[in-house]
Amino acid sequence: MLPGADRQWLAIDNGPTNSASDNTVFLALNQLAFGWQVLSSPGSTGSTDPTGGFLYTNAAGTPTAAVTTDDRCGRLLFDPFNRMVYLPCNNGDHVDIWKAHVDPGQRTGLQFSLGTTPASPGGQIGLGRLFSDVAVDMAGNIYAVWVDIRNNNVYYSASPSAGTNTGSTYSWTTPVQINGDPANSNVMPWAVAGSAGILDIAFYGTDIRGDPNTFPSWYNNRIAATTVKWYTYLVQVRNAITNTPTINQVKASEHPTDYGQICTGGLGCTTSGGDRTLADFFTLAIDANGAARIVINDLTNQHHGASLFQLTQTAGPSALGTTLTPSTSNTATGVTDPSGDAQVLHYSPAGAGANQPALDLVSLQLSQPNQAHLTVTLTLQSLSSLLPPPGTTGLLWLTRWQFLSTGDTGEESYRIFYLGANSTAGQPPVFFAGTGTSATSTGVMGNGCITNTPQNCKVILYPNEISETGSINAAKNTITITAPLTDIGNPIRGDILYSVTALTFAFTTPNKILTDADTTRVFDYVLGKGPQPTCPQGSMCRVTGGGYIFVDQQQDHGTFTIEVTVDPTGRIHGKAAYNDPAAGLDFRTILIASATFNRNAATISGNGVANNVSTNFSIGVQDNAEPGAGQDTFSINLQTGYSKSGVLQGGNIQIH
Repeated sequence: MLPGADRQWLAIDNGPTNSASDNTVFLALNQLAFGWQVLSSPGSTGSTDPTGGFLYTNAAGTPTAAVTTDDRCGRLLFDPFNRMVYLPCNNGDHVDIWKAHVDPGQRTGLQFSLGTTPASPGGQIGLGRLFSDVAVDMAGNIYAVWVDIRNNNVYYSASPSAGTNTGSTYSWTTPVQINGDPANSNVMPWAVAGSAGILDIAFYGTDIRGDPNTFPSWYNNRIAATTVKWYTYLVQVRNAITNTPTINQVKASEHPTDYGQICTGGLGCTTSGGDRTLADFFTLAIDANGAARIVINDLTNQHHGASLFQLTQTAGPSALGTTLTPSTSNTATGVTDPSGDAQVLHYSPAGAGANQPALDLVSLQLSQPNQAHLTVTLTLQSLSSLLPPPGTTGLLWLTRWQFLSTGDTGEESYRIFYLGANSTAGQPPVFFAGTGTSATSTGVMGNGCITNTPQNCKVILYPNEISETGSINAAKNTITITAPLTDIGNPIRGDILYSVTALTFAFTTPNKILTDADTTRVFDYVLGKGPQPTCPQGSMCRVTGGGYIFVDQQQDHGTFTIEVTVDPTGRIHGKAAYNDPAAGLDFRTILIASATFNRNAATISGNGVANNVSTNFSIGVQDNAEPGAGQDTFSINLQTGYSKSGVLQGGNIQIH
């Protein structure tokens, strides 16, 4: 055990032979008392191997010998072409590249030397945009990649000689900026090289210019945060080893993956109240076909909770110099899934558990029986028995997606919706829909996510919020659930349900942590049918205002605010809130499913929370005069039984 260790990076030497004896795991870490160390361990020969990957020794010298005391170093990399291990480190206006040659099977006695890149054009490389990175192509050319914190641009420099400088002469090419509008501010570059001279770089970028640490934090102002939209970008550089590279930039993500501030101050973000939810988990790799595969965190759901996704390049030039041709479109009505892969448990020291036929997904299909409903059909390997695995209470079948809607305070959100079914102790299943609420801005936990600190979502939950119509057919091994579109965000024709996927779990009451069994691949579903917009096509309707009505003979106040818009596409945005202190009621909308405008009147309905308990609602307003006190009207009806209406005694309502 090494005390005071931070920021571990792994690199693997698979050795020149097929034998495990020449495999090595290298581990770089910053031991705060000494500096950056590179350790090594033999590759594991199996689950009974007590040494490989468990016991580490210093690869560079004595147990505490440091390679460098540079403040922050990036990903450790092993180059099989030159048999070199590289450690890139930020150092003022340039990147230090520490390197050592590794003989086959060598794990100790590595001799590290230093190469340095030319100065960054902006003049400052720091932790503020996180770590510099290094990549090596199949010809052994090395590339250093970084973000300059003074201009927020991404740069690379290349070296054909393993980064070795001769005297005062750099072996590196002049730094080249690889990002362009709308990627104007950028963080977290990750680089992978393929064939000679081809370099792929992924990063998060936004069109807003500035220091990402200074952007509005979702935790402080959700609506302001959504004005800063982060996308995942992929850049491919060809002829990257020359002074005349060709650069192509694309948005790899189909919608934003984060909003607002990205705090890059490490643990300091926690003490300063900064938004570190994105963390710095980010990976780019290339597969056997040369396609880029990017693993990202997506925080655009209503919880601002980090959900892992993989983005896969399906078309265009590959990192291997070939051209990729898409085999299938990601837009579909369903997918199939292999059988026999629903083990519970998947991972255990004693080995994987048995396959669970009732949780083993074979296919997922979405359809629309009419313009007002959506149907999910799941096919399982066998539904002859619904008994849960030993030690668990029941079974859960879930289909989830994200849809451009509103968050719990009216902000833009690619909100999670789902249709599901669950069976307890082998009984017939119940069918449901839901979306789940986030923690409030004051930190009161919602029903859709477990938080560890106020508003900080850690485990997404899928509560049974609305009962739906469903059926199970044991002869066909299918589960079918049909829900009104108004129960799942009220999408309209042409809207996209992003990343639709089916998942199955075993659960144990009352433990909220589910035991995963199976999942399908994701696809996007385009709604072919849907409700007509509630405004004339191409126009916008809006209701705004606030004030109070009398709620009893003592003239206690029922106070409200409302701001709801139906845009020209028919999408509903906004929120409303209502407070009646005399009744002890505090209500806010979560999801506005419908908004109807009729001249000077408007009615909105959907789901909200009354004293942090979920409830359906309907609010009606009339704009009868300017100012509205004494003539405008307001009414509210909650599923809980609360109902009030009256003429405004103060305030005003405007319908535009």
